[in-house]
Amino acid sequence: MKKLIMTGLLLIVSHSTMAVGMVNDMQLCQGVIEFVDKKLKAAPAYYDKADVKTVRKGLEAYDQYIQGEIVAPKLLKFNGGDIEKARVMQKQVDAYKMTVVNQLNTRYPQPNLFTDHAISINDCAKKAVPSGKELDKLKDALNTMVKLAQLHG
Repeated sequence: MKKLIMTGLLLIVSHSTMAVGMVNDMQLCQGVIEFVDKKLKAAPAYYDKADVKTVRKGLEAYDQYIQGEIVAPKLLKFNGGDIEKARVMQKQVDAYKMTVVNQLNTRYPQPNLFTDHAISINDCAKKAVPSGKELDKLKDALNTMVKLAQLHG
């Protein structure tokens, strides 16, 4: 089972298949990323510090990719290049992300990670795939998340 999960992670989809409503999908993804990051700030003692660092760095890089390559440009384009309107919409995106974080905190109050968290981020990666080093960091983060989830799952 472990091998199946780890090899099944990060199915890559072409950038051309991204839906127009990508911002909606990505704000959910950013909420999951923030939830996992906050969980790892207070990681259980049985998690290897290097593994925690690998996950956090990979998710941070992915979050920056989502924000810089998808969310911010699409908000700006949607608002006809009006930076102030895009900022207002960004605040709405950020508020929704916090709603997602709060919902996940309620659903997963335990300090450890679950494979569900890696699956959620993998589902995001199917919709928005970084390249190069960011992709490598994301793959490492996902595989490490599965490893951590299986420690006490």
